[in-house]
Amino acid sequence: MPRKRARRHFSQLNEFQRGLIIRIKTAGWSTRRVAGQVDRSECAVRNYWEQCTREGTHVRKTGSGATRKTTRREDRRIVRQALVDPTVTRSTIRADVGVAIVSQTISRHLAEANLKSKSPFRALPLTPEHRQLRLQLCQARSMWNVIDWQKVVFSDESRFVLGTDDNRVRVWRRPGPFLNGLRGAIFQQDNARPHTVRVAEDFLRHFQTLSWPARSPICPL
Repeated sequence: MPRKRARRHFSQLNEFQRGLIIRIKTAGWSTRRVAGQVDRSECAVRNYWEQCTREGTHVRKTGSGATRKTTRREDRRIVRQALVDPTVTRSTIRADVGVAIVSQTISRHLAEANLKSKSPFRALPLTPEHRQLRLQLCQARSMWNVIDWQKVVFSDESRFVLGTDDNRVRVWRRPGPFLNGLRGAIFQQDNARPHTVRVAEDFLRHFQTLSWPARSPICPL
């Protein structure tokens, strides 16, 4: 199902749209066809055409339309706040401006400056210490070859299914050769909270593990 087009609140017809409506309506176009051409509602086109034929002029009356609640200076202040602090809320902007306006008005002023509400990009903050530890990890193993990395067992979160079938392909095999082939392996884990609890640390003491800096990628390759 197609999404509905966002409604433009209190958006007046500009000079080009008014002239285009008069020209193509005079050519005999229907109201619906004209509305699609100028990208406005049929009601707006019909009302403007009736006004032109009734009053004999295409000039918009002085003072028509909604009165602006904010001045140009206040509009710039609204936009400046959003640019300085992208996390600022509309209620905070409204309180700072000190004008009795609704949240939609603030959103409209910000939209005029091409500012829209979006979900922020999320990333782990890396301190200089984190970067240094990553560099040391890479430098210490920069000469490792394929054989060295084949000894590393990479770990990640497990997948659990509460059911009898998870649509995965399963095979029958003997466990011996596979398990015996991992003798002397180096276990790699990303220091996630489940890996650092006491019971997990006690278990991992019996194995050789790969040191892993905090907030580093799961896979080192």
